[in-house]
Amino acid sequence: MNILKAKDLFTAEDFPIEIRKQVHNGHTKIHMHDFYEFVFLETGISLHTYADKFTVLLPGDMFGIRPMEPHEYTRAKQAVLYNILFDIPALGDDYEEIRRLPGLKEIFEEKDSFEWRTIHLPLNKQISAVKIIKSAMEQQKAKDAGWKLAVKSCLVELLVLYAQSYKEMSYTPTDEPGGQVSYIYEALAFIEKYYQNPINVNQVARHCGISADYLTKCFKKFTGLTPIDYMKHYKLAKSVELIKDPKISIAQAASETGFDDHTYFSRLFKQVFGMSPSEFRKHSFPE
Repeated sequence: MNILKAKDLFTAEDFPIEIRKQVHNGHTKIHMHDFYEFVFLETGISLHTYADKFTVLLPGDMFGIRPMEPHEYTRAKQAVLYNILFDIPALGDDYEEIRRLPGLKEIFEEKDSFEWRTIHLPLNKQISAVKIIKSAMEQQKAKDAGWKLAVKSCLVELLVLYAQSYKEMSYTPTDEPGGQVSYIYEALAFIEKYYQNPINVNQVARHCGISADYLTKCFKKFTGLTPIDYMKHYKLAKSVELIKDPKISIAQAASETGFDDHTYFSRLFKQVFGMSPSEFRKHSFPE
């Protein structure tokens, strides 16, 4: 397995932060690295494998990878990723405070049972994230006086943005009575719990106590996606976890992820991943 080393990727001597823009198409081989990495997907789509879990990454998704933990990208389509690479010394005196923030506490404590969460940033925070990242990249390129301080400041700002979004994902309806954010995360929790059933927007909205039109409006406002789009991609990611098992038929994988119409499942799968489920199994998980 390919191991990426900080000494080979961090271009500035004695400065353990590096920010890169990548465009992925197709497959990126499984790899690990000896530093922390945060990833923000600006545009495109990709399947991401991490800790034996499959996630369909969509624009606005943000996640982190700890040192020496393997991951890979497959079936990427014009996926524009920003990779924020760093080591703990980069955070300096701010580390102790940062490591206690929501979401960051878990990654820095390195609990074996911790499953890193991919979060979808609200649209306003997506815009902020891109602005922060591009500012850091400009400083990194120009290397004017004080550029290292500026890049470190951007890194801290980005980690705080992640922590704030992570905390919002933990909201319940009682945290913000009647608030739009609480409806979104209640809807996400419902979808993630009942994805194996053929649920629709009306059912999700009914669970949240609002109309389907209002749920769609809120969902689109905060995520840039419709509830239907999110459900489709979440179910497809779960289906990939089943397809990798040769003992499970394609039809069974479809049924167990809430797709009653197997023809529709195959058509949607091919639309997203560029090949049918059976072709995907053959190419991605050869016997």
